[in-house]
Amino acid sequence: MKRIAEISVILLVALTSYFAGSFYRWLFGIMAIYAIITISWNLMKTIGRLSMGHALLFGLPAYISAMGYQYSVEASIYLFPITIILSGILFFVFSKITGKTAFVFLTFIASIMLWILTPKIVIEKDGILVGGEVGFNFFNVHFHSIFILSVISLIVIYLFTAEITSSRFGYFMKAVGDDETASKAVGINVDRVKLITIMYSSVLAGFAGLLYALDFGHISYEVFSVETSIFPFVASLLSGGNLFLSVLSSFFLVLLKRSLNSVYPGLMDVFYALVLVFSPKIGGFVYVKGKKFIKKL
Repeated sequence: MKRIAEISVILLVALTSYFAGSFYRWLFGIMAIYAIITISWNLMKTIGRLSMGHALLFGLPAYISAMGYQYSVEASIYLFPITIILSGILFFVFSKITGKTAFVFLTFIASIMLWILTPKIVIEKDGILVGGEVGFNFFNVHFHSIFILSVISLIVIYLFTAEITSSRFGYFMKAVGDDETASKAVGINVDRVKLITIMYSSVLAGFAGLLYALDFGHISYEVFSVETSIFPFVASLLSGGNLFLSVLSSFFLVLLKRSLNSVYPGLMDVFYALVLVFSPKIGGFVYVKGKKFIKKL
């Protein structure tokens, strides 16, 4: 019954967006994409790894795929899953060579490096240089199709992830997140748990990036922005780490960004900065004051 109620809420938001008009159908697609990013981020958080470079997992597979698309559809299709796998392996290596705190900074630095370097990447297509700050053209899917795909994808991903986190493997994930040494002592294969979790997180983030690129029919260095990496952290903070509430908080943040930036461009960045500054107090309120409410959900 709990899952049915949660899916009903997601469907209610989707249907409201659908009947509100074309713009809101498109906007729900964006909301769903960012909700998937947040779900992906929460998976890493469960194993004790806070990623501040999720923009890499989100943007790199679609970006490399778009580069391949300049030459052939086949190259684009092959490059996408390969880049997802390599991105996941990179984050797994990061988790092996760093502690929890260093992982935050290393993932952030990796994402920032992409944000800085990708505007300088150009390739030749039919004698013309493409890429750079403009980015690359990609498959373009009508926003009505993106709406349907995003609704189905979000529901399936949410249900599957909820089942995983509440399963025996989910228990292992939480144990690893709490104490890797103790987990090893009781026989949990820590590396296996981390690898599977990070790879699944990478797949979800990469899929969200693909939806994003298909929605706009274009991708540029902006997918690696700091905002993209901060978004799931803020959404998770506002939700108290609750999976369902993190979906709703993602919806809220996308709507808030639209509202604030329509008043003054860049105002959402001020909001993010304030949340980061006061995150300990916000976290304390959500985890302590809102504990009973979250448990009911």
